[in-house]
Amino acid sequence: MDPNIVRQLTRMRYDLERRYGVTRLGCFDCYIDHHHNRLCDINVYVELEKPLGWKLFELKEHLEEKLGVHIDILTPRSIKPALKNEIMSAIQFA
Repeated sequence: MDPNIVRQLTRMRYDLERRYGVTRLGCFDCYIDHHHNRLCDINVYVELEKPLGWKLFELKEHLEEKLGVHIDILTPRSIKPALKNEIMSAIQFA
């Protein structure tokens, strides 16, 4: 697997926009800080044209299949207000 997750997300962005309405995409935590290990998930941040409902799980599975690792998806509404600034500043966007 390509260690540059942001580059992989960038390559997938058009397809994700078309299939799921992803308007913004990035990752943060272990992969950005270069401390990734097998126990670390990729935290993927997505902004969407409209809520996906259950299709969000399909997006998660699609990303996991393409990246070859487990991911956690974060949306703007899922960020706790107390952590928003810290998380948003840590995201590297595709």
